[in-house]
Amino acid sequence: MLAQAQVLPPPLHKLAATPVLASEMPPGFTRTKIVLLAPNARLHTLGAVRIDFFTSHANISASYALTKTNAAAVRLAHTEASISGGSLFHVRALAVGRFAIAVTGRTVAEASNLLRLAVAHLRRSGA
Repeated sequence: MLAQAQVLPPPLHKLAATPVLASEMPPGFTRTKIVLLAPNARLHTLGAVRIDFFTSHANISASYALTKTNAAAVRLAHTEASISGGSLFHVRALAVGRFAIAVTGRTVAEASNLLRLAVAHLRRSGA
């Protein structure tokens, strides 16, 4: 059986193809992995890109979900920001145009810093 390749909108491919610079990586993290995520009808996304950052002891991530409208991105970012990880992880999210950006970090400060870096990566990609 043949598997079909994911067809994602051009802004997501542009974002996924843009390499993560060392200045866009959180302090102490040295490796990245980029994952393309399919559209999700339940969340009303056209697709998403997740960037995982790794050390030998931990990992954190930034995800970029593309929605049909700016308002849908705001709703999704609000939903993601309300996720509680207790003391295991912290979530920060915001909407930039049609993108809902959500990040996870081990501390509030780490999540806030990663969100700043994620927005910089999105702007640099031109998506």
